[in-house]
Amino acid sequence: MKFLDGALAQEIVDRTMQIIGRNINVMNEKGVIIGSGDEARIQSVHEGAVQVIGAGRGFEITEAEAGRLNGVKAGINLPITFQDHIIGVIGITGEPEEIRSYGELVRMAAEMILQQAVLMDEMQWDERLKEELTSQLLSGSENLDPLYFERVNRLGIDLDIPRTAIVIAADEQTKSYKWIRDRLEKEDLYVMNPGYIILLKKVITKREGWDHGQTMNQLGDWLSALAGSQGLPCQAAIGQYHPGLEGLSRSYREAVHTLEAGRKLDPQQALYFYEDYKLPVFVARAAELGIAGAFQHHAANLNQHDKKGELQETLRIYIEENGDSSSAASRLYIHRNTLRYRLERIKELTGKDPRSIKDLLELYLSLLHNQLK
Repeated sequence: MKFLDGALAQEIVDRTMQIIGRNINVMNEKGVIIGSGDEARIQSVHEGAVQVIGAGRGFEITEAEAGRLNGVKAGINLPITFQDHIIGVIGITGEPEEIRSYGELVRMAAEMILQQAVLMDEMQWDERLKEELTSQLLSGSENLDPLYFERVNRLGIDLDIPRTAIVIAADEQTKSYKWIRDRLEKEDLYVMNPGYIILLKKVITKREGWDHGQTMNQLGDWLSALAGSQGLPCQAAIGQYHPGLEGLSRSYREAVHTLEAGRKLDPQQALYFYEDYKLPVFVARAAELGIAGAFQHHAANLNQHDKKGELQETLRIYIEENGDSSSAASRLYIHRNTLRYRLERIKELTGKDPRSIKDLLELYLSLLHNQLK
């Protein structure tokens, strides 16, 4: 594995030169200068570094000796080691007598910067792997092989922790993702795909079931903060909690369908919960599977003969008021006789009587299908 590249070498140069005020060169394992305070020297071979790599120890060069070597100025050159291997050389330009006291400190600083960079790279790699493993969970447990569980164990992911799926739609997805990620618990899993930010959020389960109120409140607070102080409006949906690995995939699908349905039915709302959108999700899924034809024509008949939308609005409010004629008439600001006339007209056009529970259900499903298209 290549630990020392040009970008990291130049970072070492810039940071150490700020401290000691001397020119610094960093050479790779072949003695080629890959970072320097003197840009003209980059990519030239430093013979002093070649000798350090060969001997495995530091090498001092005086002004007199520098004239006999190629690509070299007076200075001190010390090996940069990582995991007990010399992976490069760091050189300080100047007379050895003047800069010798800096040498060991500069070498230690270089190695610390290198170790920090490698650690950050490993952490980022683990982060990417964790996101990949999370993404695989969303597809269902049947695709998980022994290697998957080996990787999960290496990263310390406990798949037995109860989690539910949350999907978040954001215009500025990357900024929103970073903000949310900083507020997650250690046990939460997350991934960002082109369409959504996806969380598998740790939840609290009790004997009577999942305490969804706590999750709803926390997510609601996040959405408020994102839209308010951060200027990053988002919409989110929460799936139901289902135990087991397959339950995570099911919860994810519920959350996706809930967000899609919620944004069409209640576009001004920020947070949707699957339990509140079970029927719209069912209708949307039925339409996708091509089995919504039994009831979808009712709304089409209304559309054809209801250019002002009065009958559709009447039906919608009548449903929202649970078939209570007085309440529906009051909300519509019409007389009960007018409401009765409109309900009769709906019956004529659709063949379904809104005052019959079975017929009203079909009309409601048809109305939902029309809104979800």
